[in-house]
Amino acid sequence: GAFAQSAVQEPMVLSNNHVLANENNATLGDSILQPGPYDGGQNPGDKIGSLTQFIPLNFTGVNTVDCAVATLDGGITFDSKNLDLVGQFSGVRTPPVDIGDTVAKVGRTTGVTHGTVTAIELDNVTVGYDNGNATFDGQIEIEGTGTLPFSRGGDSGSLIVDQDNLALALLFAGGETGGTNGQGLTYANPIAAVLQALSITLIV
Repeated sequence: GAFAQSAVQEPMVLSNNHVLANENNATLGDSILQPGPYDGGQNPGDKIGSLTQFIPLNFTGVNTVDCAVATLDGGITFDSKNLDLVGQFSGVRTPPVDIGDTVAKVGRTTGVTHGTVTAIELDNVTVGYDNGNATFDGQIEIEGTGTLPFSRGGDSGSLIVDQDNLALALLFAGGETGGTNGQGLTYANPIAAVLQALSITLIV
């Protein structure tokens, strides 16, 4: 994901509701583990923080974001600038995202991947969750470059950056079919909507 801070400048981890808050089923203060339980993480040995805030997923109406933050425990060190092989994180993009923009992300499952924005302000994106289907408006659609997928299951919560390493979106869903290369399409919340919903800024 990414590292963020609130108005009181507490360092936090930014990810999806369905990653940190278990699709609205978690309670504020719940332990956040790294690695997560699915990857063998155990509480309290792998605890890095506590769930602080999440935007509830609406399974009957329309959503714009799937996001949540967790405050880091004291003594947990982090590097907000390092984007692995992508380079150094530069901040938040201000110009509007456009179709054809080149993007990249670092994810838990597929690591570093590159892609192209194929749609913006996309409405009626239906995503299947364990708790049911949820519909999203105003989303960004991305496909992988060449013959590779941009994301796979487990990459949710990845920060998506442009060619200048400026944040433009938060990855939250995708499929394994579709796109011009047949490797699936990825869907992401515009980063401005995420930051506004949670009243946070990214740490640069």
